[in-house]
Amino acid sequence: MSDFFSTAIEMQREILRAQKAQMDAAQKMLEGGRELMKFQEAGQKAAEANLAAWKQWSSLWGWK
Repeated sequence: MSDFFSTAIEMQREILRAQKAQMDAAQKMLEGGRELMKFQEAGQKAAEANLAAWKQWSSLWGWK
């Protein structure tokens, strides 16, 4: 009987290890998503600054 219980306990440990690995992977994905969002925000700001610069430059030449 103790052999059955040892096997069951080891199975539970493996399930817990797998769940921890899954949680760690999910955390890394969330962190990656945050970094991607920051990158997109920086790109948006750069595009807006580029548009503003072009508008200023074109106004210097009398274009509207």
